[in-house]
Amino acid sequence: MGSKLDVYKAYNEATWANPPSSIMEAGMAYLSDDFQTLDKDGNVQLNKEAYIGNAQLLMSAFKDFKEVTSAIREEGDSVIVSYHWEGTHTGDLDLSALGLGVIPASGKKVVWPEDSVAFNIQGDKIVSMQQISSGGIESFLAHLGVTLPSA
Repeated sequence: MGSKLDVYKAYNEATWANPPSSIMEAGMAYLSDDFQTLDKDGNVQLNKEAYIGNAQLLMSAFKDFKEVTSAIREEGDSVIVSYHWEGTHTGDLDLSALGLGVIPASGKKVVWPEDSVAFNIQGDKIVSMQQISSGGIESFLAHLGVTLPSA
């Protein structure tokens, strides 16, 4: 396919072609079968199926959901992307998997904090996404009036 940057760009373009269905199609085409998301310390957060499912939940709850990229560069085996997401909370957001239940549509415009992620690419597949920096889910949820349970 070309460079790692070409693979990432093709994945990103396919993801946003016709959401929310295009997130599954892009994931099946560009994410490796053993794909994982990792936190800043390298701990596994989600596998391929869970990642695609979470993305579809967000795109369903935020009909105008979009990624706004501020920087992108190829570095070794990775493509480093800095971006934020934004959208209007027009549908119910099911956060049952986090123990937060279903958050009813609020009509609020939400802008996630700026984030940086390393997409590790081998051949023509993305094998992992690792957080480099993150504003955190707490900041996003605060816009919806939701707080994470304390540990």
